[in-house]
Amino acid sequence: MSVEHYVALERGLAEIIGQFQDAPDLYLREADLHAATFAALERQEVLTARYATRDGRWTSLLHHDYPPLFAYEQGLSQGEPVRRGHYDLALLNPSFVRTYDLELVANSNPERAASLRALPQGERPMPLLAAINLKLIDECTPPVMGELEANFYALVRSEPDAERAYMAAFCRHWDLDGPMRQVLQALERWAANHRSISLVFLQSYRDDVGRVFGGRYLNLWSYTAPLMPLEPPYARL
Repeated sequence: MSVEHYVALERGLAEIIGQFQDAPDLYLREADLHAATFAALERQEVLTARYATRDGRWTSLLHHDYPPLFAYEQGLSQGEPVRRGHYDLALLNPSFVRTYDLELVANSNPERAASLRALPQGERPMPLLAAINLKLIDECTPPVMGELEANFYALVRSEPDAERAYMAAFCRHWDLDGPMRQVLQALERWAANHRSISLVFLQSYRDDVGRVFGGRYLNLWSYTAPLMPLEPPYARL
């Protein structure tokens, strides 16, 4: 990935993090978070430049719900969660867009996609600059943790699809030592075992008394993007 692309991507994510810290209830549902993140990334001009496909069609790099192309269909080992059907957000690789026709770039035809999977490993294209999964957390229950784990491991398996992988988990409750602490500990454990995933966890709560927020960046993030400091101590303002 070129530096300008991932700096722009992380700048857009930092904008959403700032909005969530200030007003976590802007996002009533996870779909709201996805839409707001897409809009923030669209404000980064380098991410929305248009590119011509091989058959003369035009598309931008940023897209919702992009299906994996080369990622594994099942878990890496017994007991791992099966990957989800799509990456929440995807940033296409400009060279992939230029080299193939729109149907292949869109990854919308299973038979055409299978022709790419049949290529030897060394001849396969890298379709994405980045795969991004987002999770809005309101409670720590086994189903929620299962979804969060599936989101994370979908990115672990995204290595054949994407140069970089990002995961952002947003919690709208303040729970420093309770169940949400367990969520953070799980994310820290997964991230320690998979250093290629750039992960951020954020807790934010606001009422008429004030607001509390805090979080943690894990693994590789750009030093040039304007990321907000999320390390403890947590703050009540």
